[in-house]
Amino acid sequence: MARSVTSFSSVEPVFVIAEAGSNWRAGAPPRDRKMALALIDVAVEAGCDAVKFQTFRPETVYAPGAGRSDYLAAAGNAEDIHAIFRDLAMPYEMVPELAAYAGARGIGFMSSPFSVADARAVDPFVAVHKIASYEINHRRLLEFVAATGKPTVISTGAAGLPEIAAALDLLRAQGAGPLCVMQCTAQYPAGLEALNLRVLPTLAARFGVAVGLSDHSTDPVTGPVGAVALGACCIEKHYTLSKRLPGPDHSFALEPHELAEMVRGIRAMEQALGRAEKAVHAAENELRAYAVRALQALRDIPAGAPLVEGENFDILRPGKNRPGMNPMRVDELAGKRATRAIPAGDGLSDGDFE
Repeated sequence: MARSVTSFSSVEPVFVIAEAGSNWRAGAPPRDRKMALALIDVAVEAGCDAVKFQTFRPETVYAPGAGRSDYLAAAGNAEDIHAIFRDLAMPYEMVPELAAYAGARGIGFMSSPFSVADARAVDPFVAVHKIASYEINHRRLLEFVAATGKPTVISTGAAGLPEIAAALDLLRAQGAGPLCVMQCTAQYPAGLEALNLRVLPTLAARFGVAVGLSDHSTDPVTGPVGAVALGACCIEKHYTLSKRLPGPDHSFALEPHELAEMVRGIRAMEQALGRAEKAVHAAENELRAYAVRALQALRDIPAGAPLVEGENFDILRPGKNRPGMNPMRVDELAGKRATRAIPAGDGLSDGDFE
């Protein structure tokens, strides 16, 4: 079943968001619906915690006359940005249907709103809100999301520390729920050299929040697993049924087998990270007793015999013998005699000398 997010705490399992984005768009409405449901199925099968779409209206995103995007034109789509957004805008009526299907499949449902109207449309169906990078200074949207009191994930692509600070100050002032700040590089695809994962501890320390990674690289493992190793509590990654499908977000998205590989890598890293304190692990107990050096008899030592390091006892690994004293105490035995007959291999312990 879908795992709820309470605090984005680092002691909880990493929250993995499968970003379907606009990759549900397949043509006519019946094909769109089929694609969206198939994407939800893929996220479930990969083991993700939530599937995320985007909810927007073109007239509330770009200003009139915004023109075309050079990035999209270079990718083969030279249409006016308004035309592109009109084509990719998810009808509001799809939101409850997809949310219900996700719930039935046991995965969380999310959708990034780009306006207050969008946020009103998705709010009844999401447990966690997501603020996209370019909305980090959308004051009205931030105010609305904060007022819901729900956990909020906020991406920081193309933003500096002052913009992040302003957004977090506003969200907190308006009563926002738990927050997670996502390192993000606004490049599609982003090269590994642009991910800047080392900023994650900086963001956590600077803002006192949980941190995560919204990864636009094509590598399914390096960014997400590296981010988890550096303290990320949330990972978001675009995915698709096929990189060859038409549309702006398919080429850099993960295919189903790569999404599953990413989740496996994240869960494996979680296991490997363990706890922050250094102590003897239960898995080490057998070899600790067998191989960690102690004071062991080199040969049979009669009761009353003087104990001489290197002659009748030494600093050795005990193996299956009874371990003796910690070798750091070896100087305590200088000039002492055995109080009992000590068999060869046996450990020398308190009470065995005087």
